[in-house]
Amino acid sequence: MTKFFEIDDRDGPARIGKLYISAEPQTTEKRAAPFIQTPYLMNSSKLAAGDLPIKNLGTFWKYNWDEEANAAEIKAEIEKTSDGNLLILPRNQFTLTYPEEENEKRQQKVFEKINAAEIIGKRPTAIGIRPIKYSKVIESELEDCLCGDESCRETKTPKIEKEIFAVEKQGCDVYIMESAGSFDDDSLGYFEAFLNVKERLPTDTALWLPNLATPENAAMLIYLGADILDTTRAETAAYSNKYMTNAGTFFLEDLTELPCKCAACTGKTAADMRNLSAAERYALLSEHNINALDAEMTLVREKIRRGVLREYVEGQCRVRTWLTGLLRLFDRSPLAEMTAPAFRRETIYATTSESQNRAEIQRFAQRILENYEAPKKEILVIFPCSSKKPYSISASHQRFIQSIERNRKFVNELIITSPMGIIPRELELTYPAAHYDTTVTGHWDLEERAWVGGLLEAYLLKNKDLYKHIVAHVEGPYREICEDISARLGISMVYTVERSPASQASLKNLRLAVDKIVEEATPAKESETHKPRPNLLRRGGTEEKLDQAKAIARYQLGPLANALFTEETTIKGNFPKFMLLDGKTQLAVLVPQFGQLAFSIEAAEKLIKSEQYNGQYTVRIDNFLPKGSLLAPGIIEADSAIRPGDDVIILGENVIGIGKAKMSGFEMNSSTKGVAVLPRHTRYINEPDNGN
Repeated sequence: MTKFFEIDDRDGPARIGKLYISAEPQTTEKRAAPFIQTPYLMNSSKLAAGDLPIKNLGTFWKYNWDEEANAAEIKAEIEKTSDGNLLILPRNQFTLTYPEEENEKRQQKVFEKINAAEIIGKRPTAIGIRPIKYSKVIESELEDCLCGDESCRETKTPKIEKEIFAVEKQGCDVYIMESAGSFDDDSLGYFEAFLNVKERLPTDTALWLPNLATPENAAMLIYLGADILDTTRAETAAYSNKYMTNAGTFFLEDLTELPCKCAACTGKTAADMRNLSAAERYALLSEHNINALDAEMTLVREKIRRGVLREYVEGQCRVRTWLTGLLRLFDRSPLAEMTAPAFRRETIYATTSESQNRAEIQRFAQRILENYEAPKKEILVIFPCSSKKPYSISASHQRFIQSIERNRKFVNELIITSPMGIIPRELELTYPAAHYDTTVTGHWDLEERAWVGGLLEAYLLKNKDLYKHIVAHVEGPYREICEDISARLGISMVYTVERSPASQASLKNLRLAVDKIVEEATPAKESETHKPRPNLLRRGGTEEKLDQAKAIARYQLGPLANALFTEETTIKGNFPKFMLLDGKTQLAVLVPQFGQLAFSIEAAEKLIKSEQYNGQYTVRIDNFLPKGSLLAPGIIEADSAIRPGDDVIILGENVIGIGKAKMSGFEMNSSTKGVAVLPRHTRYINEPDNGN
């Protein structure tokens, strides 16, 4: 695919990258920079004037089309430009009068000529792309005639049609989404068109959205995956006396003060600008609008580097209703989960109703319901969350734990919270359970109640045969949720809170409630020397450490993780730092910053020998030993379930390793540039034959 665009950093679908074209035209006095950094703001006026290192080769289509003459003309134009120029390739412009399938054939002829000129892959190239779809007959089915005449041999052939989307195969470095500007203020129309285009593009190519960017929408466009924006809308708005800010666009006549102090605005009032001639006013407004857009894009790049663009977008999307719609549509799309990191250090600030729809939060909830296996204990105690993470180091949870300490071996602990939903104690350190902060008002809206309540109900149904006793040490909305689920499922819960969960009365109630359950399950003494044990399932201290390690491993790998836990498996060390061992062989260490197990090569070997192994979380490479970063071109195939931050197995014909993914599996499979995996340990399965 691309040779001239490379992604350096990611924050969800947003990327920072390098497009290897000159930042400015090269001159004899000064050599231009070798690349431009994306997200990049293209100056439309300079582009139109030919003052940027971009060459538009126009259309390949002409009436009385002479393919050979046109190809020669295009080749001559290319030879006039320097290697640092981005070539916007010609294309068939007269497309609306032909069916899409015919269009594709005509377009293919164009690219055959371009490829014959040896452009793609040797020079930076761009091509226009638009959302397209067409219906195609995929099956015919014969049916008997329904005329009633048994001698009739006629049949009818109904057509069964399906939408088929074209796939871009040109392998250009930049794709320009045609008519992007027509979707302003149309969230559904834009997102459908954008997703149609995005799904057809190679993952390692740049996307240019022309005539759409404003200071108020730039963050959203980049968050969804745009790499290049331009100043067209900022400049044309100046002709209409529109003053742009990231908080909205204003007519100059409605302003009393100028809310910006850029070079165009400093020392001027709104009245000063209104009193200028039309040409002078346009020049200053255009300069300001471009400055505002450029400043917004600079801020967005910094947000990407810090991994907090999502939080900014959740606030910024309130400026326009269609931007809020875009965020909600994105969260419901496959693109959201495919691009969200599995593990990272950054805090999630859940401050809006959209926060609980984040892919990281949705994935966490899904993995708990699907992969988490509750330790074999028959008492469940439900706790509220705390502001300090992980919960067990907070003052309130320390008191909770002390209250049940002597019977804790009989108890499973579950924390309920918004927006995370439910968090088993074993997973309280795992991203994003220990990496979020939210607004606390004591009020939960209906969406929060439905989300948390639905997860708690699903968890209790899954473990209905395990838990014989449930204690809910919660108050307010937490208790209301528990009471609602208790009534709906027909299960009893003991409530222990008076005034507040951390009050002395509440802690005493909690201790007495658990003590009572244990005492009632304890048979009477048979003799003075015999101390009876409660008839309850229990897990000791060492077993509880194994339970936590297994919970985290299953969260990361699913049922495949079971292969790591045998009678020989032990834990060395204490929370939050411990080591998983198989006899004396290290399998993994817990990394507190992520709440993630970092596996060893020995763990990888156990996993790939498991009956449940089917390529999960595996990156297959050629027969070479990676040294340093593993780049995308060296990957033959990667599991599509891999997400950035996952621990992955590196497997070659004679090589095995373990490392951390830097891109998603689907990106690894289609990218030709960029760091895919950071190997932690690699070695040959068998030492290579050196001829001795």
